[in-house]
Amino acid sequence: MDLTTVEDTLDIQQLYARYSDAITRKDPETFGSCWSEDAYWLLLGNEFRGKETIVEAYSNSVAGTDFILHLASAPLISINGDMAKVRSQVQEILHFSGGGAMIILANYNDELRKVDGQWLFADRRISVRYSGPFSMDDNSF
Repeated sequence: MDLTTVEDTLDIQQLYARYSDAITRKDPETFGSCWSEDAYWLLLGNEFRGKETIVEAYSNSVAGTDFILHLASAPLISINGDMAKVRSQVQEILHFSGGGAMIILANYNDELRKVDGQWLFADRRISVRYSGPFSMDDNSF
């Protein structure tokens, strides 16, 4: 493995870390910085095209939550020049502002593009394996 591949792999891992951190902090600006301008996102059967539309969909989806923990596993990365294919798993725990919580267990299949030296999501598709209630003490919130 050459040094370029090692650097790209580390940069892609940082993209996944930045994305998870942005969701956990409910930070739409950082979340948006993870996407290419013409990105595509397939989320829970809904299709979103373009970074602006994706950030709006994200902002709407977290509006009713007071706590999110987004945990992504180490991604399996295949790099080909300025493109990469990545598979990863995610666990997301959400606590809703009105009470109650849920957990999502899923796989992501992603295509990344290197734009101006930065790896970004170009096509992101989630396959949910489980989504359901999660027991949390509502008094903690």
